[in-house]
Amino acid sequence: MSSKTRPAPGRRARLPAADTRAQLLDAAIRLFAERGIANTTVAQIAAAGQVTSAMVHYWFDTREHLLDAVVQERLAPLFLRIWDAADHFERVAPLDLVQDIVRRMFEVTEEAPWLPSLWLREIVNEGGLLRERALSHIPIKRVAGFAQSMGLGRSRGEVSAGIEPALVFGSILALVMLPQATARIWRRINPGLTLDRADLERHVMQLLMHGIDGRVASGAGGPQNRTARTES
Repeated sequence: MSSKTRPAPGRRARLPAADTRAQLLDAAIRLFAERGIANTTVAQIAAAGQVTSAMVHYWFDTREHLLDAVVQERLAPLFLRIWDAADHFERVAPLDLVQDIVRRMFEVTEEAPWLPSLWLREIVNEGGLLRERALSHIPIKRVAGFAQSMGLGRSRGEVSAGIEPALVFGSILALVMLPQATARIWRRINPGLTLDRADLERHVMQLLMHGIDGRVASGAGGPQNRTARTES
C-alpha cells in the first residue's frame, strides 16, 4: 500500500461509496435476522458496518427507505432466482419442477443464511415489518402457474390424489425454511443435530417425493393399503 492510500494510524480505511452502502445494507440485514427490525438501532447498524451513525442516515435517510432497500435489493432478487424454475412450468414435469425449486431454495439460503430467520421474523409473523413489501415482489403468475402444474399432474396421476395443489409451495417453503430459522432451538434440544445442508435437502426431498411411510415406495403399504387390510 502506498503512502497515498494508507490510512492514518487508528483510522479505518475508507471504502468506495457503493461498497459502503452495500456493507451497511448487509449489516442491517444480518442484525434484522438476529434481533428483529424493531430491536435494531441505527447505532448498531453503524457499528456492524464500521461507520458512523451519520453515514447510515446519509445513505438511508429514514428507516422506511432502509427497509425498501432490503426488500428491493436483497430479497426480491432471491425470490426471482427461486421462481426461475417455474418460468416454463407447462413444459416441466411436476415432480421435476418441485425438485428444481427445492434445490434453488437451498442454494439461495446457503448464499444468504440470514434469509430463513428474516423470513420467519419479519414476513411470516403477524406484524412483520417486511411482510407487505415482500409480498409485493412475489411473482404471483409463477406461483399460480406452479399450482396449476401440480393440479394437472394430479389429474394425470403424477401427483398424489391427496395433495392440494395450492398448498404445495407453502409446504415446500416451510420444510426448507423453518428448520433453518429455528436451528438454534433444535440444537439446544438435540445437541447432536447438525442440520447440514445436504442432510436437510435429502430429508426434504424424501418427504416431498415419497412421504414418511417407507412402505409406500416399496409398494408394501400406505394409508390406503392399511385400511384395506383392516377392513378385510
